[in-house]
Amino acid sequence: MRIASLLMALALVTGAAYAQDYPNRPIRWVVPFPPGGGADATARTITQKITENTGKAVVVDYAPGAGGNIGTEQVARAAPDGYTVIQTTNGHTIQPHLRKLSWDSVKDFAPISIVARYPLVVAVNPSVPVRTLAELIAYAKGNPRKLSYGSSGIGGPLNIGAEIFKKATGADILHVPYKGNAPMTLAVVSGEVSTVFDSLTGPLPHIRAGKLRAIGYLGEKRSSQLPDVPTAIESGIPVEYAAWNGMLAPAGTPAEAIHWLNREIVKAVGSPEVNARLVRLGYEPVTNTAQQFSALIAAELERFGKIIRDTGIKLE
Repeated sequence: MRIASLLMALALVTGAAYAQDYPNRPIRWVVPFPPGGGADATARTITQKITENTGKAVVVDYAPGAGGNIGTEQVARAAPDGYTVIQTTNGHTIQPHLRKLSWDSVKDFAPISIVARYPLVVAVNPSVPVRTLAELIAYAKGNPRKLSYGSSGIGGPLNIGAEIFKKATGADILHVPYKGNAPMTLAVVSGEVSTVFDSLTGPLPHIRAGKLRAIGYLGEKRSSQLPDVPTAIESGIPVEYAAWNGMLAPAGTPAEAIHWLNREIVKAVGSPEVNARLVRLGYEPVTNTAQQFSALIAAELERFGKIIRDTGIKLE
């Protein structure tokens, strides 16, 4: 009994010392996607604010490939010391239902906080003869696979959102995967593909410049950035879909580090300047507790498992 009490007291002292010393070197904030997309912009916006608030270096590091799986595996195998974290998407809860992975969505990670949600905008190259979602659906049905849509990777959140739309509407649109958001956006702007289902970050400047035409929004309400673009629900199409970005650390990361990271992420995302910047990028700034994020991951794993089984979505 005395030994157990001594061990508990030692653990408390050690934890307190860790909390006082953390962080004492740069934190690696892994983005498992190429630079230039929405995840990149979100990461740079939030990390800059954390560094400004705390004086501690938080460095964005890109580890793209395999739909985010390369960077995710790196973080799953990283030392659980609080100095490596990953900004993931709800692909974290989709991928396990589509392929064999070297990491486990729950067992290998410690949730920190969600940082943003992003409903998808549906946009087309101006050469496509449609101006509404209803016209897109009718054209796709009448011209099977003549239309194509780009995604940032097979089995990613954008691919799944588009496939949910296709399954619900019967629109026959060919999927063309790219290695990230930036090349996908360039492809639809150039006309290499006709359509995109994406967060607003990449398409928005091109929509405003007239290089893309926004025809619908998959959020529960219209975007403040595109107030004239109706939601799918408003258009009589029963599809609503939003992806998210969230922060994870390797499993076993000390609770003191998770607490520090959560506190500073919540503070940064809640600041007026970061909040406004994320909204301008087309995101809905959202944070939660580590426990709430853990519950969300569990719920999303169940939800996407059912969606993938019901729709028959498979890796191409």
